[in-house]
Amino acid sequence: MVPRRVSDTKAIVRILTQTFRASQLSVASLLGVAGFLYALKSGRFRNLNLLFSGTRQDDEDDDDDDDAMLVPGLQNLGNNCFLNVILQALASCKDFRSYLQWVLDDASETDEQFPLTLALSDLLQELCTAGRRQSVSSPRQVMLALTHYVRNFNLTCQQDAAEALLHLISSLQEEIVVCYRPTKTSNLSDIMFSRNLRMVAAPSEEGLNDLKRWHKHLRGPFDGILGSTLMCRTCSSQISLEFQFFHTLPLSPLLYSGSSNIVLGCTLENCLKKFLGAEKVENYFCHRCWHVAAVKYSSAMRAAETDIEKIKNCGGDDKCDCKASHHLQRMPWSNSYSFILKQLTIARFPKLLCVQVQRASLNMFGESVKLSGHVAFPLVLDLSLFSQSSIGLNIEKNEVSQYLNPEASSRNHGGMYRLVTVVEHFGMTGSGHYTVYRSVRVASQEDADCEESRWFSISDSEVGRVSESDVLGAEASLLFYEKL
Repeated sequence: MVPRRVSDTKAIVRILTQTFRASQLSVASLLGVAGFLYALKSGRFRNLNLLFSGTRQDDEDDDDDDDAMLVPGLQNLGNNCFLNVILQALASCKDFRSYLQWVLDDASETDEQFPLTLALSDLLQELCTAGRRQSVSSPRQVMLALTHYVRNFNLTCQQDAAEALLHLISSLQEEIVVCYRPTKTSNLSDIMFSRNLRMVAAPSEEGLNDLKRWHKHLRGPFDGILGSTLMCRTCSSQISLEFQFFHTLPLSPLLYSGSSNIVLGCTLENCLKKFLGAEKVENYFCHRCWHVAAVKYSSAMRAAETDIEKIKNCGGDDKCDCKASHHLQRMPWSNSYSFILKQLTIARFPKLLCVQVQRASLNMFGESVKLSGHVAFPLVLDLSLFSQSSIGLNIEKNEVSQYLNPEASSRNHGGMYRLVTVVEHFGMTGSGHYTVYRSVRVASQEDADCEESRWFSISDSEVGRVSESDVLGAEASLLFYEKL
């Protein structure tokens, strides 16, 4: 697609020049430029004149126009567009900025103990300062601080934006955890940082006090909990319940059979249903159903009453030795005794929800391909439809809160979110260019007591105003939602 305006052409030349200078004509930069040109060719920058020229007018008449306000862009220091979009996304997340500031205010250590937290907080505050003339901030200090924690993750090469977000969150946790240790030696660190938890017993009162302290200081705004339930539909029993922490929800879109194209009309709700849907578990049997079948078999074989009573009274735990009984050794094995389902549910909603639309896949030849197509997403997302209560899982209401959130459980059941950022990728897997749409909350022109969202399209240092329809038309890779 050839730009129709001279100002558009100049802007494109400016971006290409900046990219080449920053990366010294590396192969990765050529791939990044290819991704950007693909975006132009595919018509993804529908408001190109706004993105590059219309919002850079120097006319004094625009000085009084609130629509001329712009947020800062970010320098590309060498193929770090993947990190720039994450930083812009976090700048739109009020709860995340507040969390960083709270950590710095609450900590007794000096600023030198929190280089990443301090650098990130300062940069995000800077990115929230809008002006009538375009400005450009530098992510250099954040990159230098982050490099200390992720030495094997090159911040100046093409990387995955979702992976960069997870590295950033884990690095912040590593930096902050040093200052908040349990008062006494316990397995609390295993509770907080293990990826998988199995509900075995409620913690003691002393453990709850430590847990409250850790919960207050170390639970970040992106921290959510998934519950994994194994249940038997035949006898309606819950076999096991495990919990898993998550920072992002990786959702796979619906695809046409044998294709890398996303089904037309696929929605975020479709992807959530696919991710959280119940699935049958093969080669697994329910102990309760097996014991019921064993009682019937023993009665049919006229086994001794003492043997039958033993099976009836058996709890079916790990110490069960009923199968070793002589009269049950010939009992036929069959999965028809029970119907086992495994299902995920959102046991705790995070303050900030990051949804990763997985667009990388493998074709029939084992080659990495990008899944193309639009996944429709809403401005307001209702996740209460996917909580344990709405799905009907047998999870006690305060079972999660007592073990993982001792303060309250009522907040767990509010799942309304507002869209604040959309990250879009252009090009192929492993290369290309990232851009971001981010919102800024401003006072409504019609009602000063209300706020409204203004959207900006950002490609590194270039910033422009866009409409909600432009945002909703993006082929999103990452979606950031803030809890209402």
